[in-house]
Amino acid sequence: MSLTGKGYYIWKVKFCENGDPDRIIALAKQANLSHVLVKVADGAFPYNIDNDTGFDYARAVIKKLQAANIEVWGWHFVYGSYPDQEGEIAVKRTLELGLNGFVVDAESAYETPTKAPAASRYMNILRSNLGSIPIALSSFRYPSYHARFPWTNFLERCDYNMPQVYWIHAHNNAGEQLQRCVNEFKNLHPFRPIIPTGPAYKEHGWVPYESEITDFMQVAKKLNLPAVNFWYWEGCRRDTPQFWELVKNFQYDASVRQASIPERYVNALNTRNPNNVIDFYADNAIHIESDGAVQGRESILQMIDSLMNNNPNVNFALLSQSHENNIYSFHWQGLNNEGTNIEGHNTIGLSNDKINFHYAYIKPVQI
Repeated sequence: MSLTGKGYYIWKVKFCENGDPDRIIALAKQANLSHVLVKVADGAFPYNIDNDTGFDYARAVIKKLQAANIEVWGWHFVYGSYPDQEGEIAVKRTLELGLNGFVVDAESAYETPTKAPAASRYMNILRSNLGSIPIALSSFRYPSYHARFPWTNFLERCDYNMPQVYWIHAHNNAGEQLQRCVNEFKNLHPFRPIIPTGPAYKEHGWVPYESEITDFMQVAKKLNLPAVNFWYWEGCRRDTPQFWELVKNFQYDASVRQASIPERYVNALNTRNPNNVIDFYADNAIHIESDGAVQGRESILQMIDSLMNNNPNVNFALLSQSHENNIYSFHWQGLNNEGTNIEGHNTIGLSNDKINFHYAYIKPVQI
């Protein structure tokens, strides 16, 4: 699933339009929002549930937003002290609410090297249980300012990067800050498509200028970023309604990057259906591994079926890719919640948009 357009984060549903789902849906449609991100968990606990009555404010609004063709992604503020419990509640809330995607909000609690294993453990649980549901990281805008943050542990298991590009206590350089953010992440491995989050709120007397909000969205379009979103719905509606109108009237139609063949190939592996993978191959394609080679779709289909059957409950994630002309190289990783995984290093050659030859080296790895 490819996220495009404009969106808002929701922190506390009951403070958004007095918790009225119909009013939330009406405003989202008027603003031409493509997505809304609702907080569904905090640490090891569910969020946006009334402690006294058990009423789930998130559930009430999610289904109606989705019925209006607006994607709903859940978000989860994590601390890393209890990664197993945090992973379990993240999976539970995502699946029971039928979310379109999931955002991991990891911030200062993770700025210590000792939390890197917790990040991997938490992300392994998500990847092993959420299947093809896309996952994003929401964190700091400049990785150079946060060298101790476990960027790789999070991003290698994510589909998107949603950095918080907040120019707090600064003015007139919103676009420059976004450009720097993108540049820094391009130099960080692994790179994930960026969907930036901008500020539509006030804090300690600081309020962004309207021209800065516009500059932020214009630069995002110029950089062909597929989507933008803002923190946060209830704060914007309460304190800075002028920003709501500005975002509503802005036409965000950045061109959407088409998924590469390695991305589509790995997504097909995650369907657990070998027929979805074999469609990439030409009739007389050759598949070569360390223990020999086979030719033809029927033989290759058996290899794909064996890969899936020998690795149940594994979710495949693309770690890196490159290409020159019609030759593609890519590296994927398969993870499950026991912490074991496999890795695949692949080189494929295309002719008429079909794989003609495929060199693959697959090995088991312990993490």
